[in-house]
Amino acid sequence: MKTPVGFIGLGLMGSAMTVRLLKTGYTLSVHTRTKQNGEAVLAAGAKWFESPAEVAKNSDIVLSMISDSKALEEIAQGPNGILHGLKKGSVHVDMSTVAPATTESLAAKYKSRGCHFIHSPVLGSVPNATDGSLLLFVGGTDEAFAKVESVLKSLGSHLWRFEKPEMASNMKLICNSFIAGMIVTLTQGIVYAKKAQINPATLLEILSHSALNSTMYQTKGKAIIEGNFTPRFFVEHMLKDIELALEAAGKIGVLMPGLEAAQKLFQQATVDGYAREDYSAVMKVLEQQAS
Repeated sequence: MKTPVGFIGLGLMGSAMTVRLLKTGYTLSVHTRTKQNGEAVLAAGAKWFESPAEVAKNSDIVLSMISDSKALEEIAQGPNGILHGLKKGSVHVDMSTVAPATTESLAAKYKSRGCHFIHSPVLGSVPNATDGSLLLFVGGTDEAFAKVESVLKSLGSHLWRFEKPEMASNMKLICNSFIAGMIVTLTQGIVYAKKAQINPATLLEILSHSALNSTMYQTKGKAIIEGNFTPRFFVEHMLKDIELALEAAGKIGVLMPGLEAAQKLFQQATVDGYAREDYSAVMKVLEQQAS
């Protein structure tokens, strides 16, 4: 029988991940801030509990996928948090994109309680979560990893191990800085092409035959050309990750001027009302600026 697993946070990614775990045979206990967001997961066979602490009491491993560092601290060590229910020797694996300082602090707190904390942020979107092909950055002790390896491998096709949780946190922020830079490069190229009376599809075709190509350019580029900004990753979440990366890099003396430029565009996209659209909607800001 597989280890009982808990899951906190049933947004776009969390819901897809929980359905994946159910399909691979895990018994799931779940909680999310807005219960109605978990209806599909509950219909698929997960069991609802009223707090993270109650989920932890009924699980040997608790996974979480939540919005930000503050929310992680609340579900971990708040009045009804995971630490109030997690059994000694059990593991909390957070898979969100949060500040390295937060994961470092939580790892120490869990250790003092005789429990384990792993940070395993993911690279990928809803389709990858659905089919178990996420890329996982796993930071934590070997002892803790041994307890959760099989669960994580049901969610991801590749994983990379890091000695400390905060190292995994930093790696995720580095990767998301690439995402921010790539979407700015792609969208400004499309806007430029349109203003120069060049079909943006021709740009994508040329990229596809060059060393400049990427899967992201092709999939996002086609969606943008079709006017499809259905969210896979919200503008507001990209902005949050940019700001986390700038803060974390600044603490260790790393300058990221390209990311600072992206930050301004995503800030403007939020002001302009695109916060809950796909992060590619930053193109709308560039179009307005080019008009």
